[in-house]
Amino acid sequence: MRKTILIPTDFTVNSLNTLKTVLTNNSSDTSLDIILLHGLTLNDSIRELLFFSKMKQIDSLTNNEFEEAYEVLCNKFDSQINSFKIDLFTGYNQTAFNSYLKANKVETIFIANRKQKLSNRKSFDLSPFIRKSNVEVITLNTNTETLQQEKGKITEVFLNQVSIS
Repeated sequence: MRKTILIPTDFTVNSLNTLKTVLTNNSSDTSLDIILLHGLTLNDSIRELLFFSKMKQIDSLTNNEFEEAYEVLCNKFDSQINSFKIDLFTGYNQTAFNSYLKANKVETIFIANRKQKLSNRKSFDLSPFIRKSNVEVITLNTNTETLQQEKGKITEVFLNQVSIS
């Protein structure tokens, strides 16, 4: 059985804890098509739109810690992952977001109960669109009190506790 899920990301290692929890609690017979989605406002300049590249934009938003944690998760849960996509949502309204969900056949959205750290000035929070969508939304309770600061960010993927409510 296959299922497409969406997880909003701010390209921090902490945002991957949501993915880790989903993969840890996934039943063994369901393979997942995973979309990590980030909201980004496009500039109105024709020149910038002509040379806009999602891949270049995603590369500018990620960092080495996020990429390493992403690779670790992919390797650890390889048997459960059918496909993995990091994407940008550049729409401005609910209709565009609903169309994105429909086009990608998203069945469930997993969100953390913490606020995302949007470090890029063009980034925006997807939560208002997610709450109004017709897709099943599951909120995960993150426990940020147990962070192991002295061990580095990548270890947070394995040490932080997140539970499905």
